[in-house]
Amino acid sequence: MSKPLIAPLDSMAAWQDARRLVSANADVLMAIAGVFFLLPLLALAVFVDPPAVTAQMTQAQLAQSMQDYYLRNAPVILPLSLVPIVGFIAMLVCMLDRSRPTVGEALRNCAARVPAYFASQIMVGLFAAVLMIVVSGALIVLRVPAPIAAGAGIAAAVFPLLRTIMVGPVLGVGRTHSPIMAIRASLALTRGNTGRILAFLALAMLVYVVASSVVMMVIGLLSAQVLGAESESARLLNEAVSALLNAVGSTYFVAMLAGIHGQLTKDLPRPAL
Repeated sequence: MSKPLIAPLDSMAAWQDARRLVSANADVLMAIAGVFFLLPLLALAVFVDPPAVTAQMTQAQLAQSMQDYYLRNAPVILPLSLVPIVGFIAMLVCMLDRSRPTVGEALRNCAARVPAYFASQIMVGLFAAVLMIVVSGALIVLRVPAPIAAGAGIAAAVFPLLRTIMVGPVLGVGRTHSPIMAIRASLALTRGNTGRILAFLALAMLVYVVASSVVMMVIGLLSAQVLGAESESARLLNEAVSALLNAVGSTYFVAMLAGIHGQLTKDLPRPAL
């Protein structure tokens, strides 16, 4: 029997690779995270008023308030939401390119890769949305309870997202600038490893959510005591800390994807060689 081309994912080794990648590229990653992850969130906090949400709102009122918020601020939110994509690819280039590019070189290398990544995400997102609608709709026709049908639809949509999660690292390595080829490469890399990837990322997300929640709770209590619970200064401080935590979490998420890619390809990123 022939040996499988893609070895089972070693989550611990992938995490160790991710830590080495962050440590070896800390100066470059800090600059990219600051510009592309931290600043957009700070800009939102400063220039966009938060949604008018109160504890007394009904579910319908809450949905309407959030809809009004996004429609009213779409001209600001949409461009700022695209900025992290550039940072995402630039980080992957820095981590996976053996020539040790500077920030400027990494950004120049993004010129062909960001459009390809964006196109791949549109294709995958549309496919996942259609799959979710088809699965949930079919189950509802079969008289399956709506909550179960909705849950199954969401689970069906998550599967293609996991199978294509290596698109970014594939583009970051620079072996292709084609979104179709990047999707095909990701499908090949994740075959047989979807569950392991899901467990690895879900555990990391759980740790991040718990840790960031504790930090935000402490900061919220301190800012309320010192600056006043309803003051604008307290809100901006909380938003700044939240943006910083998001930047750190995003950086490690990108590093974990690079570590997973190195494990699945057995072509470990530069710092591990």
